[in-house]
Amino acid sequence: MTQRTANHHTFVIEREFPYAPSLVFFAYSNPDAKKAWFSGPPDWVAGPSSFDFSVGGRETSAGGPKGGPMHIYNGTYLEIVPNERIINAFSMHQDETILTASVGTTELRAGGEGTRVKYTEQIVFLDGSDHLAGRIQGTEAMFQLMADYMNKTYGARAGD
Repeated sequence: MTQRTANHHTFVIEREFPYAPSLVFFAYSNPDAKKAWFSGPPDWVAGPSSFDFSVGGRETSAGGPKGGPMHIYNGTYLEIVPNERIINAFSMHQDETILTASVGTTELRAGGEGTRVKYTEQIVFLDGSDHLAGRIQGTEAMFQLMADYMNKTYGARAGD
């Protein structure tokens, strides 16, 4: 019998983007923009996805290594304040097994020559799936994919 566990953590990542809050918000809110950066490694095979960026709207994204397990994100948007804040609740699965459940808060603040993004995730790792360091590393990698997308789309700006 599997021992059931629920281990709670909170982590915060702050990142500067040399773009206006409206452009950073667009990267989160536009389906084509989000699909361009919110993905797994380039060698992963994409699975089914959906995107409804509205309060109560759902987002799903799936992918994984060829022949390997499918990693599945299922989320619901709880609050959206354009150009300022996004709060969503989401779970991560590996194939049919739920690994984590989270609430993520993304805050956008204008400052300096761009936008400061503060991302706070309150996460529960289920049934021995603890991998906090890996989750933080993966989230930081997603921010880098977002930066790469924005630099490609809008051009590199001062401070990047």
